[in-house]
Amino acid sequence: MKVAEKRKILDAWIAMEQFSEGDIDLKEGGNVKYKQLPSFCDNWTKFFMNKVNEFKIYKKLSKKKLNNIGFSIFFDIFPFEELINGLSEKFDLPEEFRDDSHSKKFTYCLSFEIDGSGFKLHEGSLFYTMSGYAHRYKDFPEQISLVESDLSKKIAEFFEYDFEKGMAELITLETKRSKRNYYEIQEDITKTDPRLHSFYINDLVLAKEKDTPNLNRYLFGFSGQRVNLDSNKENPTFNAKDIAKILEPKNYPLGRFPSDPRWGLSLMQQVAVNMTLNNKNNIRGVNGPPGTGKTTLLKDIFAELIVRQAHEICNLNEKHLNETNIYYKNGKIAELPNVLAEKNILVASSNNGAVQNIVNELPQQKEIDKHFLEDILDADYFVNVSNDEDENENWGMFATESGKSDNRKKMIEMMKQMVKELNSDTFVSDGDAYKKFREQHNHVKKMRRDAQKIADTYKKFIALKDKLDAETKKFQHELAQKKVEREQRISQEEKRIEELDPLIAAHHNKSVSIEENKVSNERQLELSKVNMNAVKQQKPVPFFFLKLIHHKSAKEYTKQLSTLSISLTRLLEEQNSLKKALSDELDCLSKLKNERRVHVDEKESIDVTFKSWHHGSKERLDTLASQVQSLKTKIKESRHKPIDLTQSYDELQQANPWFDEEYRIEQSKLFIAALAVRKQFLYENRKSLNGSSLIWERMSDYTIPQKYPLILMAWNWINFAIPVISTTFASFGGMFKYMGVGSVANLFIDEAGQATPQSAVGAILRSKRIIAVGDPSQIPPVIPLSNGVIGLIATNYQALESIVNGYTSVQTLVDEASQYGYQKTWDEWIGIPLWVHRRCLDPMFSISNQISYQGQMVLPDSMSQPGGGAWIDIKGKSNNKFVKAQADWVKAEIEKYLEKKPESRPSIYVISPFKNVVNQLKVTLKQSGFASSNIGTVHTFQGKEADIVYLVLGASPEEIGAARWAVTQPNLMNVAATRAKKEFYIIGDKELYRSLKSEVVNTTLDILNETHYL
Repeated sequence: MKVAEKRKILDAWIAMEQFSEGDIDLKEGGNVKYKQLPSFCDNWTKFFMNKVNEFKIYKKLSKKKLNNIGFSIFFDIFPFEELINGLSEKFDLPEEFRDDSHSKKFTYCLSFEIDGSGFKLHEGSLFYTMSGYAHRYKDFPEQISLVESDLSKKIAEFFEYDFEKGMAELITLETKRSKRNYYEIQEDITKTDPRLHSFYINDLVLAKEKDTPNLNRYLFGFSGQRVNLDSNKENPTFNAKDIAKILEPKNYPLGRFPSDPRWGLSLMQQVAVNMTLNNKNNIRGVNGPPGTGKTTLLKDIFAELIVRQAHEICNLNEKHLNETNIYYKNGKIAELPNVLAEKNILVASSNNGAVQNIVNELPQQKEIDKHFLEDILDADYFVNVSNDEDENENWGMFATESGKSDNRKKMIEMMKQMVKELNSDTFVSDGDAYKKFREQHNHVKKMRRDAQKIADTYKKFIALKDKLDAETKKFQHELAQKKVEREQRISQEEKRIEELDPLIAAHHNKSVSIEENKVSNERQLELSKVNMNAVKQQKPVPFFFLKLIHHKSAKEYTKQLSTLSISLTRLLEEQNSLKKALSDELDCLSKLKNERRVHVDEKESIDVTFKSWHHGSKERLDTLASQVQSLKTKIKESRHKPIDLTQSYDELQQANPWFDEEYRIEQSKLFIAALAVRKQFLYENRKSLNGSSLIWERMSDYTIPQKYPLILMAWNWINFAIPVISTTFASFGGMFKYMGVGSVANLFIDEAGQATPQSAVGAILRSKRIIAVGDPSQIPPVIPLSNGVIGLIATNYQALESIVNGYTSVQTLVDEASQYGYQKTWDEWIGIPLWVHRRCLDPMFSISNQISYQGQMVLPDSMSQPGGGAWIDIKGKSNNKFVKAQADWVKAEIEKYLEKKPESRPSIYVISPFKNVVNQLKVTLKQSGFASSNIGTVHTFQGKEADIVYLVLGASPEEIGAARWAVTQPNLMNVAATRAKKEFYIIGDKELYRSLKSEVVNTTLDILNETHYL
């Protein structure tokens, strides 16, 4: 499924590139450059020879030897909108796909060169445009290259023997189709006009046949579990855990670019650096609004890679590598070990100015803090090579611009000069460089290790503190519960005891009463027994005889004895009854007393158990509290400041935990020591360095597959010798044409938000690791096709419109491919975000922050002083968006500054959304002596900054559509405002722009209304 989708996307991008080809502006150069081709001529040789001579005279080239002078013919020129509207009708596409472009295209062109006294067809010069084919045949060709090849063969046959005959046949053929044919005399027909062929098609075609994880991820995004690095504790998605983990000291670099050590990176800058250097993902986006230090973090990443390479060099058993790879006769080079090559650095961008800024800035002495300048100059990383003879601006040969042919030649020349220096008699080898580096490396590593120990202690502290907090909370909760339980249970026991006490008393009283009755009964029983004995002693004698005769005495005795016996029996029975009753009562009383004792004991046990639990719990809490305090003291006594994720949002964003100025100083020293190691290692391997420069100088000798590996080996040495090399995407395919998949170690894409997604395909295909740095909220990629055309192409190739459109950039695709980033809105995922803005004062900061970044940027305390700004309300009649009254006001303002001494003048830019306004402003301000280079459209000033910026909006109510275009999206206003460091003035018809109901305008006006006009 993905293979098919991939081909559709690439085919659509190829078509976009092909439809972008073939532009021609017939008004360019007045009436001199392009002239209409006659439909008939008796002598074409004479005609064009006269034109060539006229050109030489006009260009003052008569005395100059021109080997490649000739002419090109552009056949069947047509309005581009004519093609798009025709295709839209054929494919029954909606109205929004119709194009209102005023550009023109040619169908095909070919060139001719002077051949003796005549002309001949320049081989390989035919260029058939996709637009031309589609215009002629109202359809897309399956392969335009086959169409071009067929036509090329046909035209070659026309001119095989005779130029005149060939021209006659060709003109006859083409004039049947169109009379809109033009020619141009060219000084050098071998130089390809950039408007002709796309720079990217070859790599896009190559990508269709190659399957790499990086390219697939670039096209289809990251499919695993994303990590949202939300650093705002007020958000429900606040991710303290992962941020703290990323920012552990062990993840910090050992090296650092030697800028001012007082200032560390901001929180999310450091997150981006640590992730780039340590995380295993091979594709990553860093999303930074203007002024948030994207270049600064790249410098620190570069510095650490250089340090790591030096460390690997020191670990090599032999510093001199065996040259075993033959490149020419007896010439051999060694292969740079992969542990070094995999850390090489290449910077790319679609913006030539962006890559120039980076590579020009890195080696400048002004970028080095004064405390390190002497040391870095002493390290002498080819200082002389990096400076022109009459200049001394650079500290070393750390970076250079490459890419296009001229730049590559300069790069090779620098390599030769480096080799020359290494081979000179005056060069002093420094074998101690390795030892010095190791010592500094160990020192910095120990500092980092010590910090990690404190971090581990801090983790224990946090864990114990969390445990203490949890246990304390649990204790307090249980204490309240147990107190209630204790009172309830004691109350229950006391209640039962209270119930038992009267029962015990009653039974006690009853038993006493029974005992008294029993004692009384015993007395009566004893008396009865005594009486009976007394009666028995009075027994008449002889009783038996007296009883027989019924004697009165016997009767009397018997009666007394019976009476006493009955009484005694009764008393005995009563005694037994009383004994049993007393026993029963005593048993009951014993049981009641025992039960009471149980309840009394239980009451005491409840209290003892509670007190024991309370004491044990307090003891455990006190132990934990003591441990927490001990760890806290240990952390406090260290020089390391832990990360505090409980800080306010603004404080946290500006934080840089764990390390201080001292560590940054030692990091910088290590970087300088790494440069010394690098130079010494190059000295040990100067033959390989020399051979590498020769291979790249004579690249054409190595363009057979068997020799491709030598080109890569040589490149690794070149990119090692010059640590940071840049190229534009436009030059990437040509520069790395003979290097395959994964041949570039680390690709850093700058200003990725302004690069078209297809422009980076060749670079991504060839790179092992990709880091894109940019901001899609600034000016989107400049695409020479309207959304309608792009929609037409996407529909035709059934490509994903989420990728094939007019707004997707390299940055947005790399962001989607990133595992780590930020969920900006419910449907927008961006790469690692940078939030601390260090360029603009207010109101510029607030304008940008509110209209583009949902208020999430932070302005440091050091930039709290107010800037100036205002909306200057000037109305007037406009001519193609230009309002003269607005230009006159700007002119008057600038003249005030021009009256000041140059050293006290602020830097000033004058910008506008519209080209014509810019052109007219240049004319107006030229009269005042204001530099035209400081005037331009908003998008041409992206990446630049000045003290004061004037944004001239232009337009009048009659041009409301143009006005709406300028302010509907926040991108233009965002870039315009953030060019200004101190003051920002908008000049425009306030009523007109307010009537557009634009949130961008309303927010900007609200902020400016609260700003003082300085």
